[in-house]
Amino acid sequence: PDLLNFKKGWMVKLDEQGQWKKYWFVLTDHSLRYYKDSIAEEASDLDGEIDLSTCYNVTEYQAQRNYGFQIHEGVHTLSAMTAGIRRNWIQAVMKNVRPSTAPDVARSVQVRSNQFGTFLSNVLFGVLWG
Repeated sequence: PDLLNFKKGWMVKLDEQGQWKKYWFVLTDHSLRYYKDSIAEEASDLDGEIDLSTCYNVTEYQAQRNYGFQIHEGVHTLSAMTAGIRRNWIQAVMKNVRPSTAPDVARSVQVRSNQFGTFLSNVLFGVLWG
């Protein structure tokens, strides 16, 4: 696993009955696993897992409890204690998400790099030929 992108921490998850439950979450390369606590993680006593390979987006969500966000693979609603913690989790999870608009994203990066290349050429031309 990529240790720089490894993330763990407490959050609450909305279950199927509409109840919030506190879990110890561990982000891996392809999933967000949750456990009763960190001791359960060490014992590999998994309570559940969200498959991020089929996830297409992560969005902020107005939850009744703290700072919510949703992982869209089905829909998983989670909540962090602070806005900063929520932002960190969203950024970390998004690194493992496969957006459904991947070709468009690749295209926009290519367009931006072409625009930058054109800009750079114009600057160099201007400097060299003043």
